[in-house]
Amino acid sequence: MMPRFRSLFRPFRKDERGLASVEFALFFPLYLSMFFWAAELGILTIKSVMLDHALDVSMRELRLGLMEDPSQDSLKEAICARARIIGNCEDQMMIELQAVSTVTFALPQTPVTCVNNDEEIQPVVTFAPGRQQELMLVRACIVLPVLFPNLIFGRQFFRDSSGGIGIASISSFVNEPS
Repeated sequence: MMPRFRSLFRPFRKDERGLASVEFALFFPLYLSMFFWAAELGILTIKSVMLDHALDVSMRELRLGLMEDPSQDSLKEAICARARIIGNCEDQMMIELQAVSTVTFALPQTPVTCVNNDEEIQPVVTFAPGRQQELMLVRACIVLPVLFPNLIFGRQFFRDSSGGIGIASISSFVNEPS
């Protein structure tokens, strides 16, 4: 039985035609997934940097008193106007603003709160503009869609029901005296 089986494949043993297509079939999916992974990581990094920059510039305006009666909605508008690359920004952003004690410098122990796309009711966050000479901590979180959710990189993230991931940015400032 075995000699007949060997004789069946003997003509193909020394034939090297098609060898490159075997290598291509084995390695092309790996290269393609690495390309998509790099593209996904690059886009998320750009959006994260844009959120950081927009938050820093908006907090500078708030710190210097250039914003009249700051509210959560007006801060969202200011941040989203600077981070134009982030789509659906105002609906997917949650902003916390709270004072930090200069005696203990105790930061909030809770994680950054993101928009909950699973329910109509959104989580309650602290938004208190603070007084003069008070150290303020601002935390912004935005839910971004994953472009390739079923590839290796997309499966590593904790996603909500809409398939988005939360990217957070944190900044602090001291309210200037007026």
